[in-house]
Amino acid sequence: MTKPQGLQSIRRALLSVSDKSLIEELARALVSAGAELLATGGTAERLHRANIPFRKVEDFTGNPEAFDGRMKTLSFKLESAILFDRAKSSHLEQAKQHDIEPIDLVVCNFYPFENAVQREATEEELVSEIDVGGPTMIRAAAKNFKSVAALVDPEDYGLLMAELRQYSGSTTLELRKQLMVRAFEYTARYDQIVYEQFAQKKLRYGENPHQAAYFVPSRIKGAIDWELLDRSETELSYNNYLDLQAAFSVVRDARKLWTHGNVHSAPNSSGAVGVCAIVKHNNPCGFATGSTTQEAFERAWAGDPVSSFGGVVVLSSQFTLECARLFDQKFVEVIAAPDFEEKAIEELRRKKKKLRLLKIRTFDALATSDRFQRIAVEGGTLVQERDGGYEREEFRSVTQKTFPRELEQLARFGIIASTHVKSNAVVIVRQTEDGGMQLVATGGGQPNRIDAITSLAIPRAKAIVGRDLSSCVLVSDAFFPFADSVLAAADAGLRWVIQPGGSVKDSEVIAAADERGLGMAFTGRRHFRH
Repeated sequence: MTKPQGLQSIRRALLSVSDKSLIEELARALVSAGAELLATGGTAERLHRANIPFRKVEDFTGNPEAFDGRMKTLSFKLESAILFDRAKSSHLEQAKQHDIEPIDLVVCNFYPFENAVQREATEEELVSEIDVGGPTMIRAAAKNFKSVAALVDPEDYGLLMAELRQYSGSTTLELRKQLMVRAFEYTARYDQIVYEQFAQKKLRYGENPHQAAYFVPSRIKGAIDWELLDRSETELSYNNYLDLQAAFSVVRDARKLWTHGNVHSAPNSSGAVGVCAIVKHNNPCGFATGSTTQEAFERAWAGDPVSSFGGVVVLSSQFTLECARLFDQKFVEVIAAPDFEEKAIEELRRKKKKLRLLKIRTFDALATSDRFQRIAVEGGTLVQERDGGYEREEFRSVTQKTFPRELEQLARFGIIASTHVKSNAVVIVRQTEDGGMQLVATGGGQPNRIDAITSLAIPRAKAIVGRDLSSCVLVSDAFFPFADSVLAAADAGLRWVIQPGGSVKDSEVIAAADERGLGMAFTGRRHFRH
């Protein structure tokens, strides 16, 4: 039988637990394997009652417990015993010089802060439940996993005891690394709960009135940062935050495409660009560019005035008085922009008492935010790289009718829109006479792509544009699995289609497009948003 990698004997173990489940069983197994036990406070009392031999931590460190137990384990000697690198001769020499006896196992779980939160403890009680020494010891042990094991969960005691029996009082490197990962997960969750409890801002309710909710701000570089101007009677709601995030993302992506000096800059003849996104129920219902903020807003609203009612509006540049006057007969929940003219604020306040105004303080930082996004699911967290790179989309004509270069920028605009619509997503966009761009229809959230086109996108586009859709571009976030989608587009009068390609039936779809005289380009990049 092959000897496991990195066997490390446990000569000394530190036990300091709030959750004392199975601690006597683990302690007896350690003693039987020849380990000396160190213990603190209540854990020491528990071992004493069970007649299990141990040594008090204060006897090991030479420092007493103090300040009602706030100081127990924080000391040079104890942390050094956990942290020094057994593989380095210089560390071994220093340990000998300072009379450091190594600790090979740390068994610790923290003060029950989460339990205190759940029983709605006072602030003073919550503060008393913030563990300092425990996280320090566990982080030290986890960092030094090549030599030290860190145990935070009684459910894992059995894994360690099994190795003690199998390997004569030693642990394997594989187990220690596994326990290291669990330890850092435990400390991260503990710190997050403490942070959220003291940083949270209670909301009226969540998605529905029966759901409690709160907002936890972030000051990490790249996080959205805004200032609520001239507070109205109504605070931001849970759904407002969700819609704002979606609208910020749409405008951010458009700004990245047109304001960072790339070859695709200047989407209109003036060279200046305003971008506006209007979001309702986490989907863009209005999205447009214009030579001014006012023009971009008017165009975005006109793209779907019914859905835009009651949405949130995010603008890429200063909100002006001229723009404020456009809201006389329009109801929205929130307006966000990098800046507001004072007269614009006064104009809105006279007529819109419950309208929330947000000044975006870190718009440019949105483009450099965390490369990854995280979504909590049952049993863990999904992490993926953020979608993007729209300026690098390549358009490969696959039909007899070549997709024209002059429509590529409009196609990029449509791809941005489709990326922020729930899959299956199909959008229809058009370019205005002055070079601005407008989203005129979305079809999203459908279990099949043909319904997204025939039942949603095409009827909505005709309601905005009229019967002639020949100047519009249809963009799909993923490939068409059958030819029915392009046939429906052709029947509606569309002449240009953008899709990623990649279906096993691409050849059939291309043949159908050629038969109907459609120009279609493949990008090779899917943009699902589930």
